[in-house]
Amino acid sequence: MEKVIIFDLDGTLLDTLEDIAISANFALTQLGFEPQETQKYRYFVGEGVFKLFENIFASQPQSTETIQKAVTLFESHYAKQFNQNTKLYEGVSKLLTFLQTRGFKMAILSNKPDSFTKMCAVKYLRQWHFERVFGIREGVPRKPDPSAALEICESLHVKPEVCYYLGDTMIDMQTANRAGMMAIGALWGFRDEDELLAHGAKQIAKTPSEVIKLLAEV
Repeated sequence: MEKVIIFDLDGTLLDTLEDIAISANFALTQLGFEPQETQKYRYFVGEGVFKLFENIFASQPQSTETIQKAVTLFESHYAKQFNQNTKLYEGVSKLLTFLQTRGFKMAILSNKPDSFTKMCAVKYLRQWHFERVFGIREGVPRKPDPSAALEICESLHVKPEVCYYLGDTMIDMQTANRAGMMAIGALWGFRDEDELLAHGAKQIAKTPSEVIKLLAEV
């Protein structure tokens, strides 16, 4: 039987928080807004760049035009400095090597723009083989819509119920459940256990090593 696991990227495989915060704060200051504390971005991220700025401006809503200006500034800045502070989480390298040697087919599904998702995968994850690497693409609904997750399954000729989905936010848990996959919550990422369980995590892993234990008998 085929073994498949889909990973979220930010907060699951890569700790990208500081570089995201730096670029978002650059955009904010360019537009005359106050920068935000880095740790606040743990709850701003997860639903794409436009939604990132909508979340930042939640207490003082801005026009679509202003948000789009922020998105453009962010994307231009992030493309140049996305790799200044980003790193693999401790234990992720061991997890990916374990899964690859055990014959798992691996894929990445992110709400990061597709170009940035692929850029990060090439920079940090090229020593492992991923069957599919998808971010937000034109014409494809973003997570938690299950369309992209189901597309990955279909392209690999496997049923969703044999797929595992590892992520760190409610968006990931909702995606996995809507797709009919096994949702595993990653506690080393951006959100807490209560959020993950409330939105459908079937298993919780405090570290990548715990994921190895969960999947060792698969």
